[in-house]
Amino acid sequence: MNRKTPLGLLIILLLVAILYYFVGCEPDVEAPQQSISIQEADRLEELYKETRSGVLEQALGFEDTRDFWFSLDELKQYLAFVEQEAKKQGKNNLGIRVYLGAYPRQGNYPNPGYATVFFVPTEQVEALPNGANGFIATQPVNQNIEEIPALNYGSGGIPPNDYSGDQ
Repeated sequence: MNRKTPLGLLIILLLVAILYYFVGCEPDVEAPQQSISIQEADRLEELYKETRSGVLEQALGFEDTRDFWFSLDELKQYLAFVEQEAKKQGKNNLGIRVYLGAYPRQGNYPNPGYATVFFVPTEQVEALPNGANGFIATQPVNQNIEEIPALNYGSGGIPPNDYSGDQ
């Protein structure tokens, strides 16, 4: 009886499992440099409410939406679509610009009369100075790519969800 075959098979399986573990594991992704803490996000939202929300509510006569939700799958699909279409057009250095908008009171919209946001793909046409990154006074020049559709129709918080509140 040859006992080396089962031991050899066990060693091969062990090596395959180790290789799968190291190759199959995705590397950790670090947070982008522009990430902010939960406390900073809460502070920014509170400042928005203190300085803008009341003015809008008084002008509109109702508490407007100030938070919007899109699924990660939707966002990933849109980003993949933008990359695909931009590549066809020879566009590089892509980005996304977020616009504030409002739905008309009449029409077939999810929340007539309420605020919305929509995403527009951009291409950087003028770079930052060498060595510049993060938060700086000089911004790159990005122009909208009008040949690619914008993304809209996320879910707006009605009533708005406070950042620090339970969601």
